[in-house]
Amino acid sequence: MKAQKMSVFKRIGGTLLLPVVMFLAMMWLCYSHDKANVFNRMLIPIIPNIAVSIGCALGIGLQFKNGRFDFSGGSIMLLSAIFAGNIAINANNSLPLMCLLCIVFCTLFSLIVGVFYIYARVPIIITTIGFALLYESITCLVYSGQGINVLTNMTLNKFARYPYALIPLAAAIALYAIYSYFTTSGRQGTLLANNQQAAVNIGVNERKNVLISYVFSGLIFGCATIIWIAKSMHNASYTSMSTVGELFSNILPVFIGLMVAQFCGDTIGTVVGSVTLCLLSYGLTAVFANNLGTAISNICMGVFILAINVVSAQGRNLLKMIAKVFTGGMKRA
Repeated sequence: MKAQKMSVFKRIGGTLLLPVVMFLAMMWLCYSHDKANVFNRMLIPIIPNIAVSIGCALGIGLQFKNGRFDFSGGSIMLLSAIFAGNIAINANNSLPLMCLLCIVFCTLFSLIVGVFYIYARVPIIITTIGFALLYESITCLVYSGQGINVLTNMTLNKFARYPYALIPLAAAIALYAIYSYFTTSGRQGTLLANNQQAAVNIGVNERKNVLISYVFSGLIFGCATIIWIAKSMHNASYTSMSTVGELFSNILPVFIGLMVAQFCGDTIGTVVGSVTLCLLSYGLTAVFANNLGTAISNICMGVFILAINVVSAQGRNLLKMIAKVFTGGMKRA
C-alpha cells in the first residue's frame, strides 16, 4: 500500500514539476523587474493561447507518434478558418455553423492528405509539404484573398475567450485520448513509428492506420481552429510555407510530452509541455520589449528543450555522477 502511494506521488510530482518550476521562475522574473501587475493580468488571458497551442501540439503529435512528420496542419487550419469564418458571417454570424464547419473542413482537408499519401505512394514529407503549398495557394484565391477577420465579432469570437476556450480544448484532448487508448490504430502507432516495414510484415494495416489517424488529427485541428480563428486577423498565405513555421512551433510541447509520458502518458504530457512553454514565452514577453522578448524566448526554448533531452536521456548517469561527487567528498572529509 505504501509503495503504491509513493508511486502515485512520484507520478504527480514528475507531471507537475516542469510547469510549476516554470511558473515560479516567470513569476520571480516579472516581480524582480517590477512587472508584477503584468504577470497577474496575463494569467487568465493567455489560457485561450495555451488552448490553441495544446490543440496544435496534439494534432502534430498524433501523426508524430505514428512516425510521420506532417507539415500541412497549419495550411489546413488557415484554409478551414477562411471557409468556415466567411460562410458563418454570410449566414448572419452563426457561431454553431462556424464551429461545425471548422471541424468538417479540417477533417476533410486532412483526410485528402492521407488518401493521397496512401495511393500516390509519395514519401510523407513530400506529400505534406506539397499539400501545404497547395492549400496555401488556395487561400489566396478564395474570397478575393482577404483571409478572415472575426477578431471584433463578439458573436463569432466567443470561443477565443476564457472560459469558453476550454470547451474545444477539452474536446481536442478527449479525441487524442480516445485515439491513443481506445482504437487499434492508436495502439499500433508505436509499432509503425519504431519500424514501419516490420509492423506491416506482422499484419499492421498501414492504410487503415493512416486514414483513421488523419481523421482524428483533422478533428483535433478543427477544435483548435475554433479558438484560433478569433485570436487575430488571419491573412491569406502569400508567402510559401508561411503556415509551416507557425504550426511547427508547437511541436516542442510534443517532445516534452514524450519525455514526461513515463509519469502521466503522452496526452497529459503534451498538455504539460504546452503550458510550460507558453508560460516561458509570455513571461519573457512581459518583461522585455516584444521583439527582444520573442528572441530571448526562442533562445530559451531551444536551450530548455536541449536540457530536457539531456536530462531525459542521461538522467540516471547524471544522478550517478552527482552521487559519486558527494560520496567522494564525504570520504575525503
